[in-house]
Amino acid sequence: MKTGTQVQIALLFYTTFNLVVFTAAIYAGTLFPPLVPYAGLVITGFMTVGLIGGLPLAWLVGRSCPADWHKELLARPSPLAHEPGREI
Repeated sequence: MKTGTQVQIALLFYTTFNLVVFTAAIYAGTLFPPLVPYAGLVITGFMTVGLIGGLPLAWLVGRSCPADWHKELLARPSPLAHEPGREI
């Protein structure tokens, strides 16, 4: 298994996870009336937890992917495609 593939998958998951956490933080900090006075603190808290907590979670997701994901992608012909010299 290649470490580069693990890192790519982990970065993809980490970025997506933090996007979701940021969106949740914005909604929580601005849409719930009791939290509006503390919106900056709520958003900062959510993002801190997301940034720190997301790292080990992303690495575990990168390590636990199926074995097929660890191989390099190669172009494979479609089983429905005809062979080059064959008439249809």
